[in-house]
Amino acid sequence: MPAPLPLETRVRIASALVEGNSLRATARMVEVARGTVLDFALRLGEGCIRLHGRKVRNLAAHVIQMDEMWSYVQKKQARVTAKDAAEHGDAYLYVALDANTKLAISYHVGKRDGENTETFVKDLRARLTVVPHVTSDGWQPYIEAMFANFRGSADYAQCVKNYRGGPQRSPDHRYEPTRDVFVTKTPVFGAPKDELMSTSFVERFNLTTRHTVGRTRRLCLAFSKTIRGHRAAIGLGIASYNWVRAHGTLGTTPAVAAGLAERPWTLAELVTAALAEEEETAPPVPQPLKLEPRPGEEPAPARELPGGRGWLRLVSRGSGPTAPSPPQPPPVALVSAPPEPEPPPSEPPPAPGPRRMEQLSLFEEQM
Repeated sequence: MPAPLPLETRVRIASALVEGNSLRATARMVEVARGTVLDFALRLGEGCIRLHGRKVRNLAAHVIQMDEMWSYVQKKQARVTAKDAAEHGDAYLYVALDANTKLAISYHVGKRDGENTETFVKDLRARLTVVPHVTSDGWQPYIEAMFANFRGSADYAQCVKNYRGGPQRSPDHRYEPTRDVFVTKTPVFGAPKDELMSTSFVERFNLTTRHTVGRTRRLCLAFSKTIRGHRAAIGLGIASYNWVRAHGTLGTTPAVAAGLAERPWTLAELVTAALAEEEETAPPVPQPLKLEPRPGEEPAPARELPGGRGWLRLVSRGSGPTAPSPPQPPPVALVSAPPEPEPPPSEPPPAPGPRRMEQLSLFEEQM
């Protein structure tokens, strides 16, 4: 039986992996066999998944953005045949990001279908303690999953970014969206606010993931061969993002900003903690959501509906879906006064003066 790797070597392997290197490149850099790197990466990534499941829960996340990021296992979906394993083809990363602390609250790797969407939203719901404002893209299964799991205790909207192509686009820019973009914001239920309907932060998180998890990059040989390895690689990347890597805007890690850690972790601390997570913990249990004002907002009158069906709230004008305008009373007619009689012909006509206007009442005055 080979001797266990020393901690220094484990940290060097983890450091290379979270910088987007492939298994073979990491093996050459650390001078360790590729099989050894693969076995350690699986153990480390699965430990990071268990660490995330145990520590990231009971969160007061007021504004959340959701998105899916495409990648694949073994081969792209267009090349999958009936002889291939069910895990081959597209593998989407579902992620929910706290817009304030930039914490990756919940994530799931699987096919882009209703079943995986339901699993992802159900896990997100179980990790929250307050009524959130949630924005996603236009993926339709989100609507049913959000309604089934939150039951009205959320302000949910969809934000769709439409990119227009032009005849001047060349094959060299196939992965770069055009600059002519327009956004469609659609409130779904609750009272979502227009200024909070956005997916920009979670899309920026997707870009960070493509740089730090080599298996999610396009047009390269670092793709995953199994769904287990793919999930482990993403688990390591998200754990490093939450606990180790300082966010440029926050100046600290998302875990510290969310109150899950007192200080940023070192990579050695993450490796040690993840390898110590040998047993799977019980998944979080959904708790009743509290209605709290978001940062910078004043509390408003609210009453919880019976049966956990949500809240009856007083929202400010302009929040939520646009209501039809009440019927307006008919306008008051303005008519001119009758003209003055013409003077006798012997007198010279007077100089024309301003016409007097008189307002007529359409209703009798109440005495």
